[in-house]
Amino acid sequence: MSSVSPIQIPSRLPLLLTHEGVLLPGSTMRTSVDSARNLQLVRNRLLKGTSLQSTILGVIPNTPDPASDAQDLPPLHRIGTAALAVQVVGSNWPKPHYTLLITGLCRFQIVQVLKEKPYPIAEVEQLDRLEEFPSTCKMREELGELSEQFYKYAVQILDAVSLEERFKMTIPLLVRQIEGLKLLQKTRKPKQDDDKRVIAIRPIRRITHISGTLEDEDEDEDNDDIVMLEKKIQTSSMPEQAHKVCVKEIKRLKKMPQSMPEYALTRNYLELMVELPWNKSTTDRLDIRAARILLDNDHYAMEKLKKRVLEYLAVRQLKNNLKGPILCFVGPPGVGKTSVGRSVAKTLGREFHRIALGGVCDQSDIRGHRRTYVGSMPGRIINGLKTVGVNNPVFLLDEVDKLGKSLQGDPAAALLEVLDPEQNHNFTDHYLNVAFDLSQVLFIATANTTATIPAALLDRMEIIQVPGYTQEEKIEIAHRHLIPKQLEQHGLTPQQIQIPQVTTLDIITRYTREAGVRSLDRKLGAICRAVAVKVAEGQHKEAKLDRSDVTEREGCREHILEDEKPESISDTTDLALPPEMPILIDFHALKDILGPPMYEMEASTALVADHLVTVVFLGKVAEGRLHNATSQAQHQVPQGGLFLDVVV
Repeated sequence: MSSVSPIQIPSRLPLLLTHEGVLLPGSTMRTSVDSARNLQLVRNRLLKGTSLQSTILGVIPNTPDPASDAQDLPPLHRIGTAALAVQVVGSNWPKPHYTLLITGLCRFQIVQVLKEKPYPIAEVEQLDRLEEFPSTCKMREELGELSEQFYKYAVQILDAVSLEERFKMTIPLLVRQIEGLKLLQKTRKPKQDDDKRVIAIRPIRRITHISGTLEDEDEDEDNDDIVMLEKKIQTSSMPEQAHKVCVKEIKRLKKMPQSMPEYALTRNYLELMVELPWNKSTTDRLDIRAARILLDNDHYAMEKLKKRVLEYLAVRQLKNNLKGPILCFVGPPGVGKTSVGRSVAKTLGREFHRIALGGVCDQSDIRGHRRTYVGSMPGRIINGLKTVGVNNPVFLLDEVDKLGKSLQGDPAAALLEVLDPEQNHNFTDHYLNVAFDLSQVLFIATANTTATIPAALLDRMEIIQVPGYTQEEKIEIAHRHLIPKQLEQHGLTPQQIQIPQVTTLDIITRYTREAGVRSLDRKLGAICRAVAVKVAEGQHKEAKLDRSDVTEREGCREHILEDEKPESISDTTDLALPPEMPILIDFHALKDILGPPMYEMEASTALVADHLVTVVFLGKVAEGRLHNATSQAQHQVPQGGLFLDVVV
């Protein structure tokens, strides 16, 4: 064996005063130097020195260095550590300072302070035997970083000169440090089986947290959810391509810790894939006679729409795998385009879903966002299929003529794939990134005009014009649908209010002039509210009259003055008697409820224009203005035995 000679440190050492940490022999520490004496030590000793001896310092713990040279040196800790300066890094921001990387060599004891300025120098006595260690760095890597709890007792260990005292203080701390390193090594140890790796990480997480019981339950629930999700994927009837994607994602989900943001995104994606109706559909009701009765009960007129629906049912009876048509109802507002779509779904026995496209200016609303974005969601088409739960619903694309365009894309262009029967069997949403079959969906679009619809989109749809209603049709619609609906909404009965057809015609011609029936519906609602007030007041007055009759009978009031009788009777009839039922709504009641007619001014203007023609009855000549020689034209029209002489 070759003997190892001990290494001696210099008997005089410059002192580096620190108060941040404790440097132990064999350990490495970074310390910041920004005080006056320590800066002088670095500049004069380390930066200007050329020998190895000039890089050896004495590090004194628990001793702050004064900010200026004028202040006296504080009492020094008697035990220090001889250190080797390995690296010096300087900086001028925010103030001049140096950062030293120092390695502890051995301990020493201060015998005498020889000099205080510009930096302290002391005579020291070496306490430890310093020998060469060939693999110091390797041994340090195996031990790992010491914990912060170890440094709390570092000063006491540094002061313990006796080996027995140092063992008593150090061994319990080292045992605790080794246990922590073993626990950390278990968490970092790679596992061949991915399932075992996830299970091995989670018990350590339970130990480190205080509320372990609740977290155990949550993690067990998460494990059960993943298992249930995997079973749903295996038993689902999704296409092969979608099934492969789901199996790949569920394997990635098992490897992920729950703290990762992608864990929730992957789980939401898999839940959506499982919930989509890949092969689930409803059975169509193909009875044409029942469908015709149902359409006639729901809507009056609209013969073109009813005929097209019945044609689809007839062809559907002859061919089972018929693709869903793409219809577009074009007409003025209020004619019932949206309600017809709901009636079509009811007639076919399908689910109904409405998608409002008015003001949509982002193509991601149709095709969804890619999963790389934060807060990504599927498009409205896929989201609607998830909502209805079947793959053959009736989709109503409402207000397709009011689509916008912005920097986020053109949603009308995104609808080209959706509304093309040759392409929508392979529709790919950006969020799913898997093809979905839309060929069984019955798409119905509504629009007020075709002028704002792009030509390519208009070419893919079957246009069905929905004209406005005539006066006779509006009267029938009002008495079949609108008036019963308003009576039900306002709690009235036909025995309490009566609206004849003449009154309805007055409302249509004098108060509402529109293609649809929305304004007519609002006017009927205003009439019902006014009648409801009268009915409620009448019930209150009936109860008041009953109470007054009881009090009169008990009081036996027999003497009433003759001249006061008419006054009292009129007062009671005005204030106490309820209105007679049913309340008839005539033209005078319309004026009281709805105000003067809105379109009476135009009618009066037309009458003024008609007065320019002088009408003479029974062949009488007005004001003697007729002369045989003039070039006036006379027209005689027989009407009920009378002759109308029209003088132009």
